[in-house]
Parts: sequence; structure tokens; C-alpha cells
Amino acid sequence: MVGRYTLWRKEEVAYLEQYWGIYSIKHMAKKFGRSVDAVKLKAQRIGLGDARLHFEGITILQLSEAIGVDYNCIKSWGKRFGFPIKLKLFSTEQKVKVVYYRDLWKWLKTHKHVVDFSRIEPGIFGPEPDWMKEKRNADLVAKKKRGKPWSEDDDLLLKSLVNAYRYTYPEIAARLQRTEGSVKRRLMELKIKARPVRIGNHTKYTLQEVKQIVDLYDRGYSIDVIAERLGKSALGVRGKMERMGYRFKGGVPIVSKDVVI
Repeated sequence: MVGRYTLWRKEEVAYLEQYWGIYSIKHMAKKFGRSVDAVKLKAQRIGLGDARLHFEGITILQLSEAIGVDYNCIKSWGKRFGFPIKLKLFSTEQKVKVVYYRDLWKWLKTHKHVVDFSRIEPGIFGPEPDWMKEKRNADLVAKKKRGKPWSEDDDLLLKSLVNAYRYTYPEIAARLQRTEGSVKRRLMELKIKARPVRIGNHTKYTLQEVKQIVDLYDRGYSIDVIAERLGKSALGVRGKMERMGYRFKGGVPIVSKDVVI
């Protein structure tokens, strides 16, 4: 005996199309009075595809692949940086870790320094807020200094500058178009004992310089770029930011409510 087949009503199909990926398959099966398999089959027949690709957000696994950051690292952002991970039921029992786009953009606005957008395709997370364009440009500026390989000519120039005993870390970094951290690491790799001239860190910051630190940080610029704009050392700028109330987690500056200008 062939089992009875109940035709799908237009209202049911419209509901399925509108809320596929938003409500769980289990929820819709209960609403329609059908089996989970029947709902899956109907969705497949009308071309809805994977439910995880049809909601206003992205799974943490998909996010990991999109931004090139380890899955477990992103999960750790929840405790470290308050990343808004949610659990969503797509099918019957298993819940999947996701983040909704509205929550993602809200979080990114106050945690611009956690994610590097220089290698992420524009629009991959839907329409981008106005501040995102400058954030991506800031990451591109930092990337140019961070990822450039050292040539023999670069090494020769570095040795010449440091052995002159007249240039500071910021000056050498600017000349080589690299970060101060990159210069320090290269000196150690080449086993060069000479070091750049120490910069006087006891000079007080003007109110304008302090405001510039806050402004550039809020717009997503790295400490190295901020230091270059101010003509200061990156180490000095970091120290100033700590005295202002910023806290650093894994090298990432986090603004607190108690920042003093």
C-alpha cells in the first residue's frame, strides 16, 4: 500500500522560501505537520540548497575560511573580546555556532584591530558600513610594511644605518618602509650587535597628539602607523596608550571605558 502524500500549499512553499535558514527544519516540520525529511526534500526540489547559506549571518566555520583565521581562535574571541557567537539549530538536533551579520558589524566597529581585512574580499559579509573602506586601507598600509621580504640591498642599508649610530628605530623603519618590530627582528636574525639610537621617551605628548592617537586608533590604524604619523617610536606610543587606559590582549589594543585624553 502506497503512503498518502499531502500536497504542499502555496502558503507553505512561500513560508519555506522566506524562512529557510532562519528557522530550523525541525520547527518548520512541526509547523507544516510534516516529517523533517519531507521538508528537506521539498527545499531541495525548489532549489533552496544548504540552510546554512540562507540566513542573515555566517557559521563560525565559514567565517574561519573567509578570513583565514583558525576556527578555535575565533571561538576564543568570545571570552577574550566578547565576540557575539550564537548557537543556531538548522536541522533537527545539532546546533551550529554562528554569528549574525548585524552583530558582526557592531562588534567589528569597536574591535577593528582584531581582524585583518586587507586580504578579505569587499562585500563578502553583505553591505559594508562607511568606516569599513578606511579600515581595509589601514590594513593594506600595515600589510605593505609587514609582509615585504628582505633583500640583500635592504640588509646592507640596515647595517649602514644602524652602524652610523645616529638614527632611531622610527627613522630606520621609515627609511626601509617597515615596522619597528620588523627592524628589530632582522637585526637579531643577522646577529648585528649595534642598535639604533635611543629616542627620548620623556617628552610629553601634546593634547593634539593624544587626540590623534585616539582618532587613528578608532579608524583602525596600527600602532606602527600611528607612531610614524606622530614621529614617535611604536614602543613609546604603546606605552602612552597603556597610560591612557588602553589594554593589550595578544598584542591587540582594546579600548576601555576609562581612557583618559
